[in-house]
Amino acid sequence: MKQKIITILMLISCLGMLFGNINIQIKGETKPHILKETTLASVPYVELEEFCSVFKAVCKQDRTDNRLYLNIYDEQFIFLERSSYYTLKAVSYNMNYPLQRKGERLYLPSTFVNEHLHTHFPAQVKLKGNTLQISKPIDNSVKTIVLDPGHGGKDPGAVGRKLRANEKDINLAVAQKLKVLLEKELGITVLLTREDDRFVSLYDRTRFANEKKADLFISIHSNSSKSTSSKGIETYYLSTAQTSDARAVEALENAVVERFEGGSEAKKKYDDLDFILSDLLQTENLEHSNNMATSVHQNLVMGTQGIDRGVRQANFYVLRGAYMPSILVELGFISNAEEEQLLVNEEYQERLARTIFEGIKRFKFRYDRVKNT
Repeated sequence: MKQKIITILMLISCLGMLFGNINIQIKGETKPHILKETTLASVPYVELEEFCSVFKAVCKQDRTDNRLYLNIYDEQFIFLERSSYYTLKAVSYNMNYPLQRKGERLYLPSTFVNEHLHTHFPAQVKLKGNTLQISKPIDNSVKTIVLDPGHGGKDPGAVGRKLRANEKDINLAVAQKLKVLLEKELGITVLLTREDDRFVSLYDRTRFANEKKADLFISIHSNSSKSTSSKGIETYYLSTAQTSDARAVEALENAVVERFEGGSEAKKKYDDLDFILSDLLQTENLEHSNNMATSVHQNLVMGTQGIDRGVRQANFYVLRGAYMPSILVELGFISNAEEEQLLVNEEYQERLARTIFEGIKRFKFRYDRVKNT
């Protein structure tokens, strides 16, 4: 009987480790976070990705020498796979159990979380019974995105030649569908520069994004050409136009200012923004804008099987005042009968929204890691 009791207790202990968890209480929040534990070789571990999500930690893996760089509360830890040791400020510490890999996922020993963190960060991490109480981690991740449906109101944008569809309606429909996806699946705040058929100046669109402290700005358009055979998808970020095609699209989109915002006098307001291009912050944003444009464009082309016209640079007025990574997407050519038919189709608009969403999500994951480093 005694042996049976011992066996049962051992089984309960093993099950407790297998299905255990670590309670994390972030100061200022009422709802606790749970780090689920997984047993590997009879030792409790937590998945690295879940740990980083709770602590807003930034991790970088170097597969060449099996190192993991983990940044928490502005300090960097260096781990080696299959080693129980890590370094912090050139001092080595022993977790007793190694950093483990299972497939593509890394696992930290629970001892690191339960026993080591509060010794390294006594002001930020405190152990209270079975709960770790931690200071709110710094979170510089993307929280607000402004979507800009091009044109609107008295400015119809380009007009289709066969169905006479207005670009402004297509842009708004795709932006609204994209907004739903971003809010529902990423849980972030998404604002539109216009939510209905109204005119908004190019200047006011980026001013709105700046005032709302948006982290990303995405302007959505449909292309047009004198040639009815032109078709395909283009994605732009800010710079001086480098090709004749890019200059043609730039002229098309910037013509809104002269036609609907007051002519040549209104253009001076935008020309006065030239200094922004040399601003150091804008220079940094250009690199991120390039990365976002590439991510969105690749997903758009793959998801729609559209013709790839590439990621390009152009001096769009609507992007010039944005102090955040910004891109302009040309969904297709409304001047092409085949693409116009697609652009007005609601199912195709859903596909466009979904593929843009996947590109933003992929970029956001990488960008958040950079911002939180």
